[in-house]
Amino acid sequence: MSGLIVAVLGGGRWARALCATLAQNSRRAPERVAGVLHYRPPREDAAGPPGDEPLAGAAADGSAPSGATPPATRLTELGVQSVQLGDLGRADLLILAVPAATVRAVLTAASPYLTGAQFLVHAIGSLTPAAGPDQRVTLISHVVRHLTPIRRIGALAGPALAPDLEESRPAALICGSRFAEVGQAVIQALAGPALRMYTTADLIGVEVARAGASCIAMASGIADALQLGIAVRAILIARGAAEMARLGVALGGNKETFFGLAGVGELVVATELHGSADFELGRLLGQGLSLAEAQRQVGRVCDGPSMVEKAYALCQHEKLRMPLCGALHRFIAGDHDQKGILAQLFGSENHSE
Repeated sequence: MSGLIVAVLGGGRWARALCATLAQNSRRAPERVAGVLHYRPPREDAAGPPGDEPLAGAAADGSAPSGATPPATRLTELGVQSVQLGDLGRADLLILAVPAATVRAVLTAASPYLTGAQFLVHAIGSLTPAAGPDQRVTLISHVVRHLTPIRRIGALAGPALAPDLEESRPAALICGSRFAEVGQAVIQALAGPALRMYTTADLIGVEVARAGASCIAMASGIADALQLGIAVRAILIARGAAEMARLGVALGGNKETFFGLAGVGELVVATELHGSADFELGRLLGQGLSLAEAQRQVGRVCDGPSMVEKAYALCQHEKLRMPLCGALHRFIAGDHDQKGILAQLFGSENHSE
């Protein structure tokens, strides 16, 4: 495969970190990555997309402090080309990294410029909201197929955070796709000295595992605020992976995926103190703040609350045993009785793992 032109769609920190990784690979091996395009959709939420943390060294509002290089300027210096929708047709591989709530709008706007010859992988930690009141929540890959001519689709998950990519710390991602050529294109574009890439044919499993991580991260933040200790974090990771596996299997995924890089691997970093915005949101909720106030203090869009609602709706529809999800659903709904929540999170009449 000749050098790829890769386009990243998204304006958050994760999207920018992916752009920077691609640009570094392009400098290192232009025969692998021939060019990097960056399309930043109009911001529809004042808080910004999920994971839209300021880059290292940036001010709390995301702007660069005096003397620092603004994120957009830094990407330009790395050789990333800022483009408009009409330029996306030039890309061989597209990486979608926008908020789940904006996926339909972004893909609808981009669709006239896309072709069936392109590959698309998404790195979105949620499912998409239902298109109507009588519809179920939807996998991102299903929306891509419905709204665009692209059929060769993949999803990214795994233990890699934006700071890891920015600082070239060891990390790993796995690409789930039914098309081997999609996985090979992602390896060619993203793999490097610090970022290890893996592939699997289980697209649905990778999507659900990544989406579920935001729920377990929020639960871990609540547990941290209550000072429950490291053993509780281990319980949340293990039982959270098991719950999401039930959901993933019901939707067509493979159970094994949830106990590999996409599942347990991502949960380990998502439930760490500095792991994610959803962890921070859970920590603030555990301190007694309202959901609205906690979200205001985090200052970023968090996938956790909406994903809990979606996962809960699906577990009710599929009649699945998901006590963690149920407890989080009640917590978000306003049941902040700490002892009661603890009983719901870690107690169950079913003692079979």
